[in-house]
Amino acid sequence: MVRSSGEGAFAGLSRGPLGDDHPPPPSRLRPPGWRRPVVLVSVAAACATTALVWWVAGSRPSSPAEAGGRSGGAPSAVQPQTSDEATEDPATGDATPADDPAASTGPTPSADPTAGAAGQAGRVDELLSSSSSARSSLSAAIADATGCRRSGVTTIEDITAGRRDQLAAARTLEVTALPEGAALKQTLITALDASYDADTAFLSWARRHLAGGCTGPVSDDRDYRRGLSRSEAAQTAKAQFAQAWRPIAETYGLTIWKADQI
Repeated sequence: MVRSSGEGAFAGLSRGPLGDDHPPPPSRLRPPGWRRPVVLVSVAAACATTALVWWVAGSRPSSPAEAGGRSGGAPSAVQPQTSDEATEDPATGDATPADDPAASTGPTPSADPTAGAAGQAGRVDELLSSSSSARSSLSAAIADATGCRRSGVTTIEDITAGRRDQLAAARTLEVTALPEGAALKQTLITALDASYDADTAFLSWARRHLAGGCTGPVSDDRDYRRGLSRSEAAQTAKAQFAQAWRPIAETYGLTIWKADQI
């Protein structure tokens, strides 16, 4: 039987190199099956290595500069402000220094020296010294005014102004720490008030006496007599004060003033 030319052509193509009818060897058509696992293992290892690199890079903490330079990244956490940093005043925008721990724990300021008994007694003693100076000058000033000397009037004016200031100072004395301090203070105020009245009366007499040519008896003048009367009242109050003042002066080593010295 004769084969067609077409069939013969196909038959020739199907023959292998040995001339038989077997198909060509499989190696020429596709890679051997044992190479596939090797390729898959290599790809898997590469993927695992890439993932490990990205995981390490992502878990590494970023520096403040890197975190701030990344766009779209989450803002870094705000660090709490320490006590030694300056704060900004929201009203003015000015920086205000933080509190100094050393300053807040430093020694407390010392108490007012006038708050203690010794300090209060010292303030009273200073006032008594001023009163004593005024009293010693009054007798000489009255004598000058009696002799029609203008200097006597000027001195009495100064004494009267000083008594007014002493009376005002006595009213502001702190004596709460002194024994019977309230009674002591009130007695001193009574004494200085009477002395101020007496000085005012003597000043009125002296001015009128010189204005009238220094004529007439001094003892008959109403202001002069009033000055003497108020001086006696002042002396009584000063004696009471001196008695209460003595133990205080002895306790704190101050001057023991007598009634005729205040």
